[in-house]
Amino acid sequence: MMLLRCLVPFLTLLIGQISGYGSGAPSFTCSTKMPSHGAPAQTSPATDYQITTSSSTYTPGGSITVTITALNGKVFVGYLMVAKDEGTGADLGSFSIISGGKVMCGTTRDQGVTHTNKASKTTESFTWTAPSNANGNIKFEATIVQSYSKYWLNVHSDVVTLASAVVTTKPTTTVPDTTKAATTTSVATDKNTVSTTVLSSKPTTTPSTTTTTTTTQPPATGAVTMDHRCGDTRGCFVNCEGNDCQYVVSWHYRPEYVDFSITRKVTGGGSKWLAIGFSSDPKMGDDDVLHCLSDSAGHVTVARSYNQGTSNQPIANSQEGISSVIGSYNDGVFRCSFRYSQVRPDPDNRVKRQGTSRPMIDLHQHRHLMLGDGPAFGDILAMHKENPLVTAEMVNLQSTDIIGDVARYPLVKVHGCLMILAWIFCTGVGLVFARFYKPVWSNRTILGLKVWFQFHRGLMVTTLVLTLVGFIIIFVEANGYSKISAPIGKGYVASHPILGIIVTVLTVTNPIMALFRPGPKDKNRPIFNWAHWAVGMAAHILGVITICFGVELQKVGAPKYTVYVVIGYIVYHVLMEITLKIYDLFAERQNSARIEHMEMKNGNGATQNGNSFRPEEPKRDPKDSIIKKLLLAFHVAIAFAFTLTLLLLVTQY
Repeated sequence: MMLLRCLVPFLTLLIGQISGYGSGAPSFTCSTKMPSHGAPAQTSPATDYQITTSSSTYTPGGSITVTITALNGKVFVGYLMVAKDEGTGADLGSFSIISGGKVMCGTTRDQGVTHTNKASKTTESFTWTAPSNANGNIKFEATIVQSYSKYWLNVHSDVVTLASAVVTTKPTTTVPDTTKAATTTSVATDKNTVSTTVLSSKPTTTPSTTTTTTTTQPPATGAVTMDHRCGDTRGCFVNCEGNDCQYVVSWHYRPEYVDFSITRKVTGGGSKWLAIGFSSDPKMGDDDVLHCLSDSAGHVTVARSYNQGTSNQPIANSQEGISSVIGSYNDGVFRCSFRYSQVRPDPDNRVKRQGTSRPMIDLHQHRHLMLGDGPAFGDILAMHKENPLVTAEMVNLQSTDIIGDVARYPLVKVHGCLMILAWIFCTGVGLVFARFYKPVWSNRTILGLKVWFQFHRGLMVTTLVLTLVGFIIIFVEANGYSKISAPIGKGYVASHPILGIIVTVLTVTNPIMALFRPGPKDKNRPIFNWAHWAVGMAAHILGVITICFGVELQKVGAPKYTVYVVIGYIVYHVLMEITLKIYDLFAERQNSARIEHMEMKNGNGATQNGNSFRPEEPKRDPKDSIIKKLLLAFHVAIAFAFTLTLLLLVTQY
């Protein structure tokens, strides 16, 4: 009996070694991480396996997601992973299970994680929580077993840095003016929002070995900063001035999946959505969408959907392929990161997906990226308040390029330029000719017609042509009538399309009315004059207002102050018309006073010696003066200056 008791532990150990501990690594391997398989570890790099983290930084007491993944069609059957302090080599923190495995090691029996069966695996994820007193960088280190006799030791992740201080030690070479400035990134976790600054250097010609230590404070609350991994291990779509960003979309590509991280400044409270779309063109319509949804309690979920036309539609298999979700919405910043497992478009895949409501998104294809946000009502994504941002070119997610350019809309800009020419310059000058310059050059004609009329008609016909061409162009661009998403707090901008249609109708109506103009002495001529004037003025006023709204549209891409240039033109034009009206009234008064003086002097047409005569009639209208002509030249110059300024603002940005 005593012999049997001695043999039982030995036999148990022997059986465990032969079977490879299919239910997990034994506790005695926590210190060595060495399987008792009787075979040496592989010496070649573990290129078929990787350990990734949902964040490159952590905070004391915060949590991040850690994933072991097999690449290149390989699998693994076992593993033992811990988090190590990079400085001391001690095991740190605690694990909890997400998709498989069990915790072990350490005094709390949760400082490591291992497998629970011998089944072939391609990926398993865990949540790691940092100790509250952590103060250094860490990395995740694992032993990964492919088969009983084939395993790798010390497979490790990239270094995960402490948010408040980043220490980098690496050989570099130095030469003046070739270093990069420090960059800061802000990353969200399910418990904390953390940030980091990394100082990096470019190789140069004078070799030296340096150790760089950079200590920074987290960015200000509500800040969005550049992800320091952009251009290195991640591709990015950003809008940043220095280190102050409006949004940062980054991705890390692997053949089996892509890790996404989205951070953007948003406004307003309540439930919000933040989404990226994948489109074959820069326009909405039949686009695959991955959207993050933050409810009123701040809980963030991620789901798939698609754009049907300009509206977003839910799908039945909305959670398919999505994992490792972390997000937050605090202080006006929405942060969301997740993993999307992609599927190659092969015949087998099409067969497997026939039962789903929408195929999996194929991220191997090059697509335009779209970024949008807006309010949410439950699981329903309401219309965005601003048009989505779209990359100018199709994006290859396998690249690590930094994309800072958004899609331009040349037809929208052409439309805007034509309308500015029509309603700021042509109409602004043409109406002044009709209202104030009929008496000027009264004795001259152009092709048998009054000077003022020829200029007025020429400018207004040009307005008609420019307006019609611009109208057609924008309908082609928008594929017909299209509603506009107004920026937050500027709901009036959404009226731009309907105002444009009204202006176009009025523009076409006035020349048609002119074809039926009564003769100068016809009793209906005054009615025509008033109607012609009213339609023209209404078109001009609405046309300028429509331009005022239009320059605030995101697709135009004009600076925010462009609207004030339009308002400046409105103020100037009103003041010019007032000036011309005052001058005409003054000229009429002066002329009346001169005639009255002559009549009083000549006694109603008779002199003292009895000879009577009629006062000499003026040879030209008093409004036909050099001052009036100078005012016209001034007006044309100022109208042209406003027009040129607006054209430059619309086309250069």
